[in-house]
Amino acid sequence: MKKLVLLGLAVLFGVTAQAFDTSALQLSIWAPRVQLVPDYIDISGLKLNLPYGGNKKVIGVDLGIASINDSSSSLQVNFFNRNIDDYVGFQVGLINLAGSSNGVNIGLFNSTESISGGLKIGLVNASLEHRGLQIGLVNYCEFLTGIQIGLANIVTKSTVPFFPILNFCF
Repeated sequence: MKKLVLLGLAVLFGVTAQAFDTSALQLSIWAPRVQLVPDYIDISGLKLNLPYGGNKKVIGVDLGIASINDSSSSLQVNFFNRNIDDYVGFQVGLINLAGSSNGVNIGLFNSTESISGGLKIGLVNASLEHRGLQIGLVNYCEFLTGIQIGLANIVTKSTVPFFPILNFCF
């Protein structure tokens, strides 16, 4: 009976996703072929990546092993997080990658292709422009409006492009 109820819920979520281009639940084994709803459907709720899932947009909670989305406004906890366009929220993973990001990023390697804002904590933090606080072994950006704390702090487009322990630009 429980299996029948779970199957009914899965079908209901799938039909809802098809009708409204959004779903409250995504269960992914391997995107885009083995997931509850197609990758072009937005997720507003819970996304489970077991091991890998991908969607256009995620709002809510994104959990699992590997996640690749176009954009995300969420709590994202995976070993590998990739947001092609933008990310807003709280992100925890071994590797966190984003086009642009705003919020908290905690990982071994945090990288943002353009502008990042907020707090980055990791062994290596890198972005084109950072606005906020970077804490790590190596912190890198071309433009900084904020503070870097780490062994190697690099701001390439600055009067002082390298400074150990503490670096800041305002």
